[in-house]
Amino acid sequence: MQSMTSPTVRGLLGDSVLRLIPRLTGRGLDTAIDWVHSSDLNDPTPFLSGDTMLLTTGTQFPQEDDDEYYRAYVDRLVAAGVVAVGFGLEVIREGTPASLVQACEEREVTLVEVPLEVPFIALIRWVADRISALERERDAWTLRAQRAVSVAALTTGTLVAVARALAEQVQGAIVILSSTGDVLLEERTSEIALAPLEEEGRKILGRGSRASVDVALPGWSGFATAQTLGPRGALRGAMGVAGAGHNDVAMQAVVTSAVAIAEVLLRYGDSERHLEQRLGSVIVRLLLDSQVGGAAAVSAEFQDDLPEALRVGILSPPAELPAAARGRLIDAVTRGRLAFVDDRGDRIVVVIDAASTERFLGVVAQVPGIGELAVGLSAVLAPVEASAGLAQAARVLSQNPGPGLNVFGESAGGLLDDLWSPAAENLAKKRLAVLADETGDLVVCSRLWLAHNGHWESAAREAGLHRHTLKARIARVGSLLQLDLDEFSGRAELWALLEASRS
Repeated sequence: MQSMTSPTVRGLLGDSVLRLIPRLTGRGLDTAIDWVHSSDLNDPTPFLSGDTMLLTTGTQFPQEDDDEYYRAYVDRLVAAGVVAVGFGLEVIREGTPASLVQACEEREVTLVEVPLEVPFIALIRWVADRISALERERDAWTLRAQRAVSVAALTTGTLVAVARALAEQVQGAIVILSSTGDVLLEERTSEIALAPLEEEGRKILGRGSRASVDVALPGWSGFATAQTLGPRGALRGAMGVAGAGHNDVAMQAVVTSAVAIAEVLLRYGDSERHLEQRLGSVIVRLLLDSQVGGAAAVSAEFQDDLPEALRVGILSPPAELPAAARGRLIDAVTRGRLAFVDDRGDRIVVVIDAASTERFLGVVAQVPGIGELAVGLSAVLAPVEASAGLAQAARVLSQNPGPGLNVFGESAGGLLDDLWSPAAENLAKKRLAVLADETGDLVVCSRLWLAHNGHWESAAREAGLHRHTLKARIARVGSLLQLDLDEFSGRAELWALLEASRS
């Protein structure tokens, strides 16, 4: 990424023109120098920045060696982040004060001596020239990197190519997440553990606002950052970037340009995906209307066939679910053509390949900001039976409206659920309709009496009725339905009518 190295004390010592004399190696020999500053103040630290090399002639030092003075002086320099001290020889003193040498040695401060014939400005210019060259090289790298990312976008128009170009330029790795937190792609030039980046990306996506956050990656000495893609309230995904070196202004400029390109490509992809979602809605409606041929023709637009075995499902999100979260849910289940979806406002109807049931449920469970949904699934059916599948999904949801998964034929209803059909429900409701105009709620009384296995005392107590009143109402039920409720067969038929009528 850059061929030049930052200026250091070792580099200064290696330049024969400067003829610097090493006195103490210290810890700053190979530390990058941000600037060189000369000062003869007792306390120059208010005018210093971190990683500065300080040059002094010692004018401010006492005539006699004062160990405490020099210790305090060097302590102030260390606290200010001074990389090294350069002492100018023969300006005020013939040699470097012994107490200064001792104080620097105790604190592992790098110390060099500057001969009288070498002006301080020569050191300052040496460092400034290299910093300037580094900045020019960095600017040139920024332009090259931005151009490489742009060319990748223009020549291929794919997000994969943009991510690969960016990974090569930053000498690291890129991960891009969808709006639902799924990993769309990973590109890397180094072996980097990206799981923390992915997790942080999902967190900032869940907040729904534009955000950027630095991330610590195990075993990675460079930088790592995650940021959202897209506008507030309509985030299209997130990008994680792990790169070599520091996340300086040049690096940020390259990443920012790549983010802008990625947002455009994702927006273009969103348009295509929204078209696919609308076609998927048409397929669902055609199947539910028993127009399998038309549904198959539309499915061919996806270059795909209708599944031979499918399930119809109903997702029932809470009314207070934000529109953005609802959009993430639909985006998640339609990505990769996992499901055809028809959003009907109060419920989301889906048609899935029966073989993909587990994957579908896993995707729904992982959508951020959704929580646990009420999900009803039909039995495995042929496409021509899709309308019955919708009724099955609606039935299991009506029986268990709370959050969680309910699959037709797998509930406590057992065999009766397996035998249930919309026709059976309509027949049961039609027969029970004769009870509607009678005094007292005969349907409720019947359910309660059967739930107590025909025990009059306990059923009447729960109903808040006298047992003779309950007996009279049940006798009326038997008369209207022409059932002998003293016999097991009559009671069984009444129970089957009540169960089948639950919609």
